[in-house]
Order: sequence, then C-alpha cells, then structure tokens
Amino acid sequence: MIKLRQFEPQDYEALCEIDRAIYPEYRYSAEEWRYDDEHFDRTKYTLRRYVAQLGDEVVGYGQYRHSPHMFHPRRFWLTVAVQPRHQGRGVGRALYNRLNEELEALPAEIVWAQVREDRPAGLAFAERRGFREKMREWESWLDVSAFDFAKFAGEAERAEAQGIEITTLAEERERDPQCLEKLYELSNLIMVDVPSPAPYTPPPFEHFLEYNIRHPNAIPDAYFIAKDSPVYVGQSDLWRSKEEPKDLYQGLTGVRREYRGRGIAMALKLRTIEYAKSHGFRVIKTWNNSNNVGILHINQKLGFARRPAWITLEKARQ
Repeated sequence: MIKLRQFEPQDYEALCEIDRAIYPEYRYSAEEWRYDDEHFDRTKYTLRRYVAQLGDEVVGYGQYRHSPHMFHPRRFWLTVAVQPRHQGRGVGRALYNRLNEELEALPAEIVWAQVREDRPAGLAFAERRGFREKMREWESWLDVSAFDFAKFAGEAERAEAQGIEITTLAEERERDPQCLEKLYELSNLIMVDVPSPAPYTPPPFEHFLEYNIRHPNAIPDAYFIAKDSPVYVGQSDLWRSKEEPKDLYQGLTGVRREYRGRGIAMALKLRTIEYAKSHGFRVIKTWNNSNNVGILHINQKLGFARRPAWITLEKARQ
C-alpha cells in the first residue's frame, strides 16, 4: 500500500538516491539539497514536498514551489519522481493527485514541469494530465581534456583590445566594495533576456547572495567578470558539485545589451574552459534554451556536444 506523508529532513538521502537512479549523470548531494531548502525564503515563496512509501522504503517524492526568478503567487513548478524499479505501480499517480488537489485549492493559474526528451514515460505521464510543451533547453557537454586553445587564438585579445578586462569574483571582492551590488545589477540585466517560460522577476538581493555567492558549490575563482572599468559588462561562472569531483556546471553567461557582438562572451567562456583545464576537471555541463541563438552558436563553436533536451511543459488552469 502506498503511504504519502510530508517530507522530513531524514528523507534527503533517499530523495537523492531516487534522483540518481532516474538521472545517474547528476549526483546532487543531501548536503547541497539541504542548503537550498534552508535558504529558500518561505515567508515569500511556497515550497511543499511529499514522499511516498511502500512499506518502510521511500520510493518517490513530489513537490510544488514558486520560482523566485519568475515569481507570481499563482504560478508553480511541479516535480514528481519515482524510483525506476517502482514505476508503474501508481506511486507517481498518487503523488500527483495529492499535489494537484492542493494546487487547485490555492488556486494555481499555471503549473510547469520539466522532463528530459529521452524519458517517454515521463512525458506521457505529464501529457495525460494536460501538460503541453512550452519550450526546450539543450543540454551540452564539453570534453575539457580534448579542447584545443590554438583554434581560438586571438579571441580573448579581441575583447582586451577594446579595453575590456576579464577578472574574477575573488579578485573583485578584494578591490571593489560595491562588487556584489554591481554583480546583482548585472545578473538582473542579463536575465531579462534569457528565454524562460514566464517573464523574469529579480529575486531579492539576499536571495542572490545565498544562491550565487555564498552557495557551497560556488567557485569565486571561476566566477569571471568582464569590466569596462568601473562598469561590469559581462559574466560567466562555473559551479562544482560535491558528488561529481571531475565535473563542472556552467552558470549564467551573458553580456549587457550595449556590449554584445564584441566577442566578450567568447572571451569569458574561454576563461572558464582555461580554469577547468588547469584544475583537472573532465567536463563542463551547460543548458541553453533552443531560442537562445547567440549562446548556442558560441557553445557549438567551442565544441560543446549536444545531448537530449529538457522539455518544459505547461498546464494552464482557468
């Protein structure tokens, strides 16, 4: 018999095991998940999570939450995940029904879910419940060891010739007391133009600090900043994961509108690859919306190999 109950802190490891069984390429740890939960501002945003048990075993979980980057009080992200060996036994259906009852009572206006395109059962599960494709994000990986810098000779110098300096978060915090406020402003300017299911809403400054600067996976020496002194005009940052010691994740790469088309994004990306290679990392993983032509072109030129896309599905409620 399937038992549903509210999530408790001792469930973190079981939920990590479920995620790893579904998507073994990613190994988010219980410690990292706990940090994200503890710094999620529940005075402003909603997060509800349930687990499903068969006997004493946690075999699935489901949650809905607000997105601080697309905040609307009646719009939520939905997740339902079931241990593969227990799929097809009604666990996902039970979790979804519980979440859906609460979303209807709120009432939710729009609900989003995300499934990788090579998971047809997950896509069918969502589509049967009225979700329809909204957008796609291409996942791409770069083999760092095979990267040939000689093919990009002169690319970094192009930005430097225009007076653009590439520095790091670690360096800027030492010399600019306004560094974090300037990065917050830059991030918000860039994010407005990043394709997403709904319009961008700037999160509070404290949220930016907790999830971009203080996060245990952040790397100050790999958070690269392009400066047209004293203005910050672009950024590209890398993240590590505790359980993936040889892999890096690409964060936000972008440039102020008035500085685009001048090779700054390419110069920033080359610095991230240089960091990865010099520190012995194996791969850089990134995600880009299928409509984000500029960054997709840069990644393709650099040799990022495309993998299955992540499909964002949307269910609008009347």
